[in-house]
Order: sequence, then structure tokens, then C-alpha cells
Amino acid sequence: MQTKIVGVVIPIYNVEEYLRECLDSVVNQTYKNLQVVLVNDGSTDENSLNIAKEYTLKDERFILFDKENGGQSTARNVGIEFFSKEYHFKNITQELKENSLVEFKLSNEDNPYNIYKIYKSSNFFKNKDELLNFRAPDIDYIIFLDSDDYWELNCIEECVPRMDGVEVVWFDFEIFLDGIDGKNVWNYSDHKTDLEYLRYTENQYTNFNDIIARITKEYIFGFSSATYCMIDFALIELNTLRFINGIYAEDHHFSIILFSLSKMIYIIKSKKYKYRLRQNSSSNHDGNFNKTSFPLYLDYILKDFNHNYFMAKKYYIYASWIITCNTLLDFLKSKNRCFMDTIIYTFINKYFNAGLILLKFNSDPMRIKDKFLLNKQSFAFKYPLINASNIIKFSLEYRIGELLCKKKKILFIFNIIKALYDIKNQDKFISHYKKFDLKEYIDYHEALKIKNHLSYKLGNAIVLSFKYWYKGRLLKLPFELVSIYKKHKRTKR
Repeated sequence: MQTKIVGVVIPIYNVEEYLRECLDSVVNQTYKNLQVVLVNDGSTDENSLNIAKEYTLKDERFILFDKENGGQSTARNVGIEFFSKEYHFKNITQELKENSLVEFKLSNEDNPYNIYKIYKSSNFFKNKDELLNFRAPDIDYIIFLDSDDYWELNCIEECVPRMDGVEVVWFDFEIFLDGIDGKNVWNYSDHKTDLEYLRYTENQYTNFNDIIARITKEYIFGFSSATYCMIDFALIELNTLRFINGIYAEDHHFSIILFSLSKMIYIIKSKKYKYRLRQNSSSNHDGNFNKTSFPLYLDYILKDFNHNYFMAKKYYIYASWIITCNTLLDFLKSKNRCFMDTIIYTFINKYFNAGLILLKFNSDPMRIKDKFLLNKQSFAFKYPLINASNIIKFSLEYRIGELLCKKKKILFIFNIIKALYDIKNQDKFISHYKKFDLKEYIDYHEALKIKNHLSYKLGNAIVLSFKYWYKGRLLKLPFELVSIYKKHKRTKR
């Protein structure tokens, strides 16, 4: 018997080519007791919203939210908040008509996601009283599906019975190319799923401690498997778990917290989720950065970078890693020190060092530097997060040398003055980041290699010349730099 109710949340943004395949895989699931939330996240193509309306009209299990573009996180959160019964509805449609869409609006005082309208099939309502008193259904489990992907038709049926006694059922996924060349997709030929990287080879029970041990052993960057899971909805409600709004790779934070809160997890090793790699997706699998792949809610970032899509997207990615660190550390404040240290070492260190390159950007529309990286009250100064490689890369020596190498055509003395002016202020903050002795870091040998870069050698000579100016080092500096450069050229040969 299909007694358990499964809530399905599907964000939609400019996917008219793929949406029918996605929704057909939901409609035709062998497990039928579903409640499906479609969230149109401000699509600008011709048919995404119309297709969503079409499926909502013909399937009473569907409800459609139409909202302002805010990113995949906000769309998923709308689904979570709907099932959490946080929304109150005011019917716009006054009279029920057979085979038509009933329109609602939110009656909540607060509408942070700017939800315009909500649509539901009129066939769902038996009478006007049901229309006037419409509320969200109760659900037992929740699952997410991206609107350009799809499920095998027995996905839900395979998951539901295995939810007994666990908080999460975690199944595998399979990637496929659609209109792009695998040569342009990073690591495509050697691609592995999280379950494959972690060497889970069969259906089995596991827990967060075992996952952490495997991540540490394989030295894997991050963890983002929430999309490939069925989740006990009570766990999400109890912990008010939400995706971080407005960031890239929002599923990392959500996944880490979800799995850490789960006492038991069941793994289904078969690939129930079909993951499409395509052009113009938010993940940019084809490596192209253009207007089509850049959502409207990020327009303020794009303007700050003078519509340089590549630099704007890079900035957004780095900023997102720093925000993820801050949000994870907020979650950890109520946890014991041992657990906190585990999460910091396994995940936050890596995210922080991936995002630290943000310091090299002149533009900062999200104000990440002021809020976190150069604010002595922020997490960046409370925990030893920076790794050995970045200690060297963000040292005064390396950054001055790096700037010199990039600006060869500008007058030599101007380079030095500009480098000191631009970098010195940041260095007085970065030098106060908590850190260990360089030899204690796992990437110590990588850091030593960076010290042999031309950038570091040139910068080190300049810093020492200014430090020991009274010994005449500044007079010798031009000759020393020429010597370093010549030695470097010989070594490269």
C-alpha cells in the first residue's frame, strides 16, 4: 500500500526544451502518492511557465508557484515552506469552473520571494468551501528534482520502503551530455559520483561519521548530495533547514547539515537520477559564460563587472564559498567542539581557501571582503582556516611579485608603489588570520613549490629591500630583480 505521502519540489527556470521530460518522469512514477510543487523562478523563455501550467491543470497532485527570479535556493525554499504550512492563501478565482486553473495569492504580510500567483487545478476542489479553506497537504518525505533532469520511473517506489528507520535514503545519479562536447566539461572523462568517490559499492546503511571518514581518506572537496535523496520531512521541520538564498552551490551547505543531523542513512547504489549536462545551465558545464546562462537576480553583480560575464560568474562563485563557510559556522555554534573541528577540517577549510581568491578582485558588489575577509570580528579571524598554499599566495611577497609579473609594460617604480598601496592594507588583516606553523599543514610541500615561483622570489626581494633600506638594499634592488629573472628563465629551460 502507498500510504506515505512524498512531497516533490521542482524549481523551474528557462527549461522549455527539457521540462516535459522531467515532469513526465514524475507523473509516471510507479509510486503515485505524491504532492508536487512546481516553482517557476521568473523564467524569461516563452513556454516554461505555460508547460508548468499545463501539467498543473491536468494533474491534481500539482501546485504551481510563479515568483520573481531569485535563484534555485529560493525556489526550493518555497517548496519547503509550502509543505511546512507557512503560507496562507487568498483565492483570486471566485467561482470554480471544471478543467481550469484556480488562482491564489499569498495573504501573508511577508512575501520575501515575491510570489506573484499560485495555481491549482479546479478539479482538486470538490466545492467552494474547499477553495476558500485551501491549505498545504501533510507529507511524510520530501525530495528535490531539477527541471532539466529526470528520474527513472521506479525511483520513488524504490526509496519509500527504505525510509523505515532512517532519515535519508541516498541514491546514485548518472550524467549524460545534451548538446555539448564532453571535452569542454571539466573532469568529464574521469567523472565519478559522490557515492563512487566514497567507494560505496552496494546497498547499505551508513552514518555521517562513516561518510566523514571516507571524505577525509579520499580528500574530496565538499559534499552536495541532497538532490539525490529522499528526506524525512520531520527532520527538516524540526531543524528549520533551508537552502542559503542567492548563492552558487547552495546544496553543499544543505547536504552537510542534513547528513550531520541524520542518525541513519540508507544507500541505494543504482542510478535513479538522470543528470543532464547542457549549454546555458546555471552550472555552466560547457564553460560558456553569457547572458543566457546568467540569471536576472545576479544582474547587480554583472553591472559591477561591466558585463564581463566570465569575471562576474567567477566572483559570484568565490563569494558563495565564503558565505557557505559563515553559514556553516553559525550552525556549528551550538555543537560540541569535537564536531565543530571535524566540520571545519573536512569542509570549511576547503571552501574558505577556494573563496579566498576573492581578495584579488577590485569589485565586491556582495561586500564579502568588508563583511568577512577583512573584518576582524568575522569567522576568518576566529578559526585557523587558511591553508599553507594560500599563506604563501596571499603573502605580501607573493602578491607584489604577482602584480609585477602581470604589469610588465608599466614603469617599474610605479609597479612597486601601486603594489604596496593596493596590497599593504589587506596584508595587515590577512597577517592576523589564525594559522599554524607552515610545516603542520597537509599541503606544506605544495606551499614550498609556490615559494619557488617567480612571483614570490621577486616580491620577496622587494620586501627585503624596503625592510633593509638603511643597508642600501633599495639601490641594489634593480640588479637583484634582473638576476632573479635570469635565473628563473634558465631554470625553466
